[in-house]
Amino acid sequence: MKKLLFLPLILLLTGGCAVNSISEKETVTANLQQTEKNKTFDDVAIYPGFKADPAKSFIYESGDIKVGRLVLRGRAPITEVVNFYKNTLPKEGWEPVSISVYGKEANLTYMNQTRVLQIQVIEGFSETTLIIQIGPKGELTTPTE
Repeated sequence: MKKLLFLPLILLLTGGCAVNSISEKETVTANLQQTEKNKTFDDVAIYPGFKADPAKSFIYESGDIKVGRLVLRGRAPITEVVNFYKNTLPKEGWEPVSISVYGKEANLTYMNQTRVLQIQVIEGFSETTLIIQIGPKGELTTPTE
């Protein structure tokens, strides 16, 4: 008899957890979709046609600080994606630090007065992955003896 009483209680508790995790995932997805409608970090455009992967992306914002990592997927040749960012980022105040393209992979690093931006482009067989990471620029320090 006790086993029969615990079964509905267990189903009720586990069902509630599932609802919470679904609503949290929907919230994250909605936030990322809203982000895609505008710009990711106000001054970094998303390559046209690419969609965010909410399970692998996050944006944290507190006051003037905005950091995050966006993983996006779409289909485009690596050269077009690289050229898009080489043309658009300087117009938004980003200065190139390093740009390297090797085969089907590219890494772009840019800086502005307060932040560092890293973009990785990986062209796969069926899709291209775009990883955009942004964070505050650290201060340079020299080791003391």
